[in-house]
Amino acid sequence: MKNMKIAAVLFASLIIASVAVAGNYYHGHGYMMPSWDMTEMDADGSGSLSFDEYTESHKESLRGGFDMIDENNDGEIGEDEWQKFLEVHGMSTNS
Repeated sequence: MKNMKIAAVLFASLIIASVAVAGNYYHGHGYMMPSWDMTEMDADGSGSLSFDEYTESHKESLRGGFDMIDENNDGEIGEDEWQKFLEVHGMSTNS
């Protein structure tokens, strides 16, 4: 379970960072944080961000990144879509 959380955070970070870079390739879309103001992300007003508050504030950007990779809009990222995404970013898998 811990490895899945780490993988999810790494995947989310990759998507967030990559969406801005790939904006021109993917139909001119890029990502801008709605706000960098921590108080706007701090839903409970505690003065700090929980993991849930942090991830909630990034859901819109994650959805945008996912939708850009999912070119056929079937709600899933297929192998060919993922490989295209990796190629755009100069990355490859070991498979």
